[in-house]
Amino acid sequence: MKIYRAYYDSRNFSFEAYSKTENSARYHCKQALLKHGEQYKLEPDWFMIGDSDCIECADYEMDTPYRDRSIVK
Repeated sequence: MKIYRAYYDSRNFSFEAYSKTENSARYHCKQALLKHGEQYKLEPDWFMIGDSDCIECADYEMDTPYRDRSIVK
């Protein structure tokens, strides 16, 4: 089974969300970024560069070992 990890690292905080689909993981990570922006009174698009967000996403297989985000073979 594959899972997706969406993540964003700012200077002071790291944000992550996990889900069964990439879109869902990105959505939940973005929700955390928006809530953080509200809490710290930041601009709503504080995590955007140009017209795109900077949320990264990676997929992982369950029950599989990883080292430095790569499968250990």
